[in-house]
Amino acid sequence: MIPHLQPDTVYAVHLRASSNSGGKDWVGSVTGKGEIHTYWGRTNQINQHAAKPGDMTALNKIISQKQTGKDRYSPVDEFTPQHGWHSQKQHTQSQPQPKAKPATPAVDWVEAPNESINWDF
Repeated sequence: MIPHLQPDTVYAVHLRASSNSGGKDWVGSVTGKGEIHTYWGRTNQINQHAAKPGDMTALNKIISQKQTGKDRYSPVDEFTPQHGWHSQKQHTQSQPQPKAKPATPAVDWVEAPNESINWDF
């Protein structure tokens, strides 16, 4: 993940491939100005950057090549301006709710059919 993408970035994806040296990261992004920006480096040490003209179709082609090529990159994260990086989202984990005890009637009308109702008002 790149903390500071280019201004006007409309989409970005973070891919990762394992390697003998510990892994490689690659981030591809596209801006609304028709530029593709790529970033790469060792896992968690992205320090290279390149840019060229291109649109979402061209970026998707590059992404596909990364995922099917010899290095077999896998998706790690995705960015949109509306939601930011998915990994940065606050994931709320729901707490398991305690099982409710089945309701038991205060009076068993079958066993005690003559029981009177005690009003509490």
